[in-house]
Amino acid sequence: MRKHRSLALVCVALATCAAQSQTGMLRVTDAWIRAAPPGAMVLAGYMTVENSSPEDIKLTAAESPQFGMIELHRSVIEDDAARMRKQPYFLVPARGKLVLEPNGRHLMMMMPNVPLQSGDNVTVVLTLDNGASLEVNAPLRSVR
Repeated sequence: MRKHRSLALVCVALATCAAQSQTGMLRVTDAWIRAAPPGAMVLAGYMTVENSSPEDIKLTAAESPQFGMIELHRSVIEDDAARMRKQPYFLVPARGKLVLEPNGRHLMMMMPNVPLQSGDNVTVVLTLDNGASLEVNAPLRSVR
């Protein structure tokens, strides 16, 4: 029994180290959230995520204590109209970057829990496909 418990602890430790090393390979820059009129229930978040690892990494979810829900979205043109489509994940390519920007991929941030105004900072936790997470602070601003 002791041998099995030791093996389980080693497996958990290795999985934790792998998750930590994967988040260590990501660097987030230029994170920001577009300010909206008071009472707006939906805002959009943007950032650049750089991956220095030799493996692709998937960003699978995002959450924030300041929002009820965050979805991964992509803007597309359909029938001459811009539409947003929920995405199951965003790929951060090996030794490449993912750019979340207006009119493209972005975080759809819904149901703010508190009134937000330009200059406020929002905490966003990004979840990766291996279960690891990365915390990002993004200021609210009117224009980029």
